[in-house]
Amino acid sequence: MKNLKSKVIGISFLILVLLISGCNLPSSNPDISVEDWVATYQQQTADAMDGGAAPVDGGNVGAATATQTIEPTVTLTQTMTLTPTDTNPMISVSVDTNCRTGPGKIYDWLGALLVGEEAEIVGRTTDSQYWVVKNPDKAGECWLWSKYATVTGSTSALPLYTPPPTPTPMIDWAGSWTTYTVALDDSWHFSYPLTLYVSGSTLTGVVDIGGGQTVDLTGTISEDFLTVSGTWVGPASNGTFEFFALGPNQFQGNGNDGVETMGWCGSRSGAGEPSPCYTP
Repeated sequence: MKNLKSKVIGISFLILVLLISGCNLPSSNPDISVEDWVATYQQQTADAMDGGAAPVDGGNVGAATATQTIEPTVTLTQTMTLTPTDTNPMISVSVDTNCRTGPGKIYDWLGALLVGEEAEIVGRTTDSQYWVVKNPDKAGECWLWSKYATVTGSTSALPLYTPPPTPTPMIDWAGSWTTYTVALDDSWHFSYPLTLYVSGSTLTGVVDIGGGQTVDLTGTISEDFLTVSGTWVGPASNGTFEFFALGPNQFQGNGNDGVETMGWCGSRSGAGEPSPCYTP
């Protein structure tokens, strides 16, 4: 009796298990085992939780479907336009060059452009013999001789400058003088009347040495009117001379006859003989 009761209970439990299991078995595939079905179900559940794995067996088990959004890629291209910068022409020199109030030594000195320096050009002359530049030594402008100059940059747009009026010369060489010739060792000393004539930058003169004899001078006056250099011809010899103005009524200088050098100076209007008379 006891054994029969145990068999009935065992059969009833087996039927219950089969009924419960049968509720979840796939009806479309009667040959699949319970173990295979459980493994498949677990895999599909894991894929669905991962959010986008492709469903097993064509998706007959429910799973979450992931949607992928493709963001567009935008490429920005920047174009830069370079605008050339206007640069003012510059000037440099190979020899230290004075800068003046006008084009020439007759004009007052304002500064100097030295080797290794540069100055900005602001104007030009029609013959390009001088450039008007920003004064390298102080504020303002000045005129620079172009002989030793090197220019960089375009000068075609520069304004043309008209030279300012020439200043009044410190000395007017024309007129009557007393001239002195002096040995460098002071062994002799003479004075004579001298008359000078000026035509433009040309100077001529006559020294009256007495007895109807003269010494004739021909020379060139410098741009600043401060120096005269030239030649002389006398009764027995000839040579060269240089005169340097000390003011409106005196000059120092030198003469040479090819053998010796002497002091040659002059004065007028009571100024007296310059001391020293000789200057190289």
